[in-house]
Amino acid sequence: MHKSSDLSFYLISLGCSKNLVDSERINGEMLSAGFTPAESSENSDIIIINTCGFIQDAKEESIEVILDAISIKDSVTSGSGFFSHGETKAPFDRKVTVTGCLTKRYYDDIKKDIPEIDFLYGIPDEKFVSEMCAEFGIETGRISAMRKKLYNTYPYSYIKISDGCSNNCSYCAIPLIRGPHVAFPAEKIIKDAEAEVAAGALELNIIAQDIAVYQWGEVNLPALVNEISKIEKLRWIRLLYCHPDHITDEIIDLIAENEKVVPYIDIPFQHVSRSILKSMGREGDSENYLELIAKLRKRVPGITIRSTFMIGYPGAGEKEFQELMSFIKTARLDKVGCFTYSPEEGTDASNLPDTISPEEKSRRLDELMTVQAEISREKLNEKIGLELDVLVEEKLDDKTYIGRTESDAPEVDGVFYLTADENRVNNIVRVRVTDSFEHDLIGVLI
Repeated sequence: MHKSSDLSFYLISLGCSKNLVDSERINGEMLSAGFTPAESSENSDIIIINTCGFIQDAKEESIEVILDAISIKDSVTSGSGFFSHGETKAPFDRKVTVTGCLTKRYYDDIKKDIPEIDFLYGIPDEKFVSEMCAEFGIETGRISAMRKKLYNTYPYSYIKISDGCSNNCSYCAIPLIRGPHVAFPAEKIIKDAEAEVAAGALELNIIAQDIAVYQWGEVNLPALVNEISKIEKLRWIRLLYCHPDHITDEIIDLIAENEKVVPYIDIPFQHVSRSILKSMGREGDSENYLELIAKLRKRVPGITIRSTFMIGYPGAGEKEFQELMSFIKTARLDKVGCFTYSPEEGTDASNLPDTISPEEKSRRLDELMTVQAEISREKLNEKIGLELDVLVEEKLDDKTYIGRTESDAPEVDGVFYLTADENRVNNIVRVRVTDSFEHDLIGVLI
């Protein structure tokens, strides 16, 4: 039997921010169990990989990372499992553990094709760490349910309020992987939010596959967010991933009226053609979406609207693409992400003929993002001279810092390059915008 206090671990988190929350829970539980975090996979006794299996590129990345970890296991001798405070211990052969969306979806295939994995698990839950330790013959301290950041000490955190999805969009494998939508208890979410703020988070990003449908008893999304906003040291709350079909007037009022909710919303429209959206299993069209955008901008002046669009969905020909391009030019969204369609086995859309070539998908994506880049450049140029709040996250050199405004979500949007004579990292400061790029702003501390 090995002791957790003699062993180290290295955790690799792949995929989205929702997956990152799961990884932070694994990290916290490993630390509570007595393991020591390693600086790299080469220096660790246990390599844990939390995989993504959403689209083909993500699956390929996950497999590549798994194979890299196995090569490390086979070629490098682990260290911390051999010695502790000068005392010789029984050797511990490095282990590779794989969990997450990819393993949930392809468990039997992975178990068969990559037998070098020492412990294979589906979606990580409260049993994951204890079962892994039992498999490896590791004696641990009491394992506590807690979160601990993985990679940084940035002053923001993600709060996941549900798992799974019941929208059943034709192209999406999430319901096959994570199951139907399941809301987390409101009390548990609020405790999670309180803990993250106590740990230094000034900004909380509310996430799920679709936060707009959250319901726990009588508590809906606005009620939940209003309760979270009562946390004293919390400054910003950001709403991410609201399905356009489920955005209510109450949610819009929440953004307009709650001072801690930043004027920002992420709405994944995916497309605007009525026929394509119907095939996707979604409602709406260009006209409906433009009306929603107009309502948001009227009710919340200055609101930042972010969206994502899928290029090359089956049946989306040149006519449908030009309809999407017309929408992009008319809507003038603040932030736009784009990705090309790839058929996911088991989904309804995978049965449709994928007749659009990869080259054509890439051409359309480039055309759309070129137009959007110019829209973004024009919108940001209009901010020169304005005074804004910036959450300072990182120091580049003696006088240069990187942060974000209320209009920028972490990891996916632009940044603010701040010139200041004093270190203001992990603070929200008032700045003046002096210049802009396509997606980023430059300014000085006021």
